[in-house]
Amino acid sequence: MKTTTKLTALSSAILLSLGLTGCGGGGSTDGTSASSSNITSSGTITGFGSVYVNGVKFETNSTTFNIEGTEGSQDDLAIGMVVQVDGVVNPDGITGTATSITFDDDLQGPVAGYVLSTDGLTATFTVMGIPVQIDSKTTYFDPDNGGIAINTITNGQFVELSGFFDGNSTLIASRIENKNNAEDNIENKVELKGNITGLNIGSQTFTLKGILVDASSARLEDFSNGLQEGLYVEVEGSFNSTQIIATKVESETFKYGDSDEFEMEGFITRLNGNQFQMNGITVDISNVRKMEPRNMRLANNLQIEVEGRLVGNVLFATELKMRTGEVELQAYISSVDYANNTFEVTMGTNNKILKIITGIETEFEFETRDITNRLQNLRVGQFVEVEGYLNDEGNIFAVEVEIERDDEIEIEGVMDDIQSDQISVLGVHFSIDGRTRFEDDDRYLTQAQFEARVRAGQSVVEVEDENHDGIADKIELES
Repeated sequence: MKTTTKLTALSSAILLSLGLTGCGGGGSTDGTSASSSNITSSGTITGFGSVYVNGVKFETNSTTFNIEGTEGSQDDLAIGMVVQVDGVVNPDGITGTATSITFDDDLQGPVAGYVLSTDGLTATFTVMGIPVQIDSKTTYFDPDNGGIAINTITNGQFVELSGFFDGNSTLIASRIENKNNAEDNIENKVELKGNITGLNIGSQTFTLKGILVDASSARLEDFSNGLQEGLYVEVEGSFNSTQIIATKVESETFKYGDSDEFEMEGFITRLNGNQFQMNGITVDISNVRKMEPRNMRLANNLQIEVEGRLVGNVLFATELKMRTGEVELQAYISSVDYANNTFEVTMGTNNKILKIITGIETEFEFETRDITNRLQNLRVGQFVEVEGYLNDEGNIFAVEVEIERDDEIEIEGVMDDIQSDQISVLGVHFSIDGRTRFEDDDRYLTQAQFEARVRAGQSVVEVEDENHDGIADKIELES
């Protein structure tokens, strides 16, 4: 792998606030610990100046780096890589020291069926039949090997991807790299991770995410009892359009080892009662003590962060944090409190003030690529888009903050109430008049039909105020 120039070629600058308030990761969750504790953390790199993973700033002065099986350095890392960090976390839960950082991509192979959205912001394609989704705002486009951008990808191009598989086996990519010009990809190597199904011991073949794998000539690594049904593995080899001819199969089922402090980011899959699957690990939520937000409703394909104790291949969770927003808004900043890492927006006919809290996990996106951008660059009067969730105090913790050009005022959240002439969402009031449009799943409704489908305190709606006059131009029921 070539050395990566960090942050200089972001299609969207995924930048992190350096304030140390708000949500943190790892360590003591109740603030009672008086000393550092060992931790294993698996998640996306969201910032540098050390390495930021799962809301923890890890110092790397004495860290060893393993980059796809070979010794490397911090210069080989980039925003969007999903890595494993082993080290210690301090009692504050948001700083620590990494003893080792390991990166291994999640999928590599040729692009097929590439489709760019009409607005040019997202795209979908497949790699060996595996669905992939990329986003110009949340996917890091690596500048190495000739570079790559959302509108330059072509069918047949070999790419390397890092990210998380959702419950539909779609890779939601946090990073993509062009491999056509890569020095280490002369033979068009493919890579894939997943659980072994349909194992035939005699022929040494099995299926991985629906793809047939021939492992009869492969080197097996880290298997105590050979190939077994259900094991989580990584396969490397070549692809002949119908199957992977494996040169190496490596077990990843127990790659983490037992850990009293373990945290992991990913998508909920196979939710069943008090258990679900995430990244090949079983998560038991029977004894969860803390959820952020407190009323989070678990569902397949929800992206979260899990913290707890890993024993065998089961993570006994004590804390769950949402990594996607349940509240979205677009509005003008009315005040900024730099010392406390918060800002406010004022919305609606009642001039409702909404307090936005930012923390070490908040991702900031700016039109400029200046790496110094963070909360300190927010100003009163700027128009922002915020995605986040309500915390226990009723304020909004921001997962993402984006500075935008002036646009329509919007808010999405749980509806408080609706009357003939007014709707309230998160305490923000908007007037309803004859021009207000009502929709459900892109179908137009009358106001009476809309009111029959919504429930105060339960239904999530989006209100758009196109003219900034406090009158709702569109009210849409969200699924």
